[in-house]
Amino acid sequence: MVSQRGVTLIELMVAIALLAILALAIFPLGRVWVANQQITKTEKLFLEAYARTKNEALRNPNAVKGATKAASLEVTTTTVAVKDSNDVAIWSIDIAPTVTVTLSTACDQKVILNNNANITTTGCALYTITASGGTNATGAL
Repeated sequence: MVSQRGVTLIELMVAIALLAILALAIFPLGRVWVANQQITKTEKLFLEAYARTKNEALRNPNAVKGATKAASLEVTTTTVAVKDSNDVAIWSIDIAPTVTVTLSTACDQKVILNNNANITTTGCALYTITASGGTNATGAL
């Protein structure tokens, strides 16, 4: 009897089929992980932007008084920007295209702070960060 080494075509096809099934099972998990990482990164950057907005309001370089706007945090579909009392952007970050940052409906995507770093518009302290397939992040400023 002749001894042969190697794999048959059937064995090779079975192995490839098993690998394909495993890959199809793991792929959605990877997508969720990436979405959650983008949400976490965006939330950290958003909270950093809010901290910078508070700092700008307390620093108050334009010497505004009372309930007048000392600084603002504005959210668009692509950026989060910190602006001074003259609406000049002093710092901004880009948001990943798959992530959405939403503020309370009363805010119109803008948080305005006075010279004591208090939010001047009532009901503007809540935010939600979402990404397709990920777990939403919500919080209060």
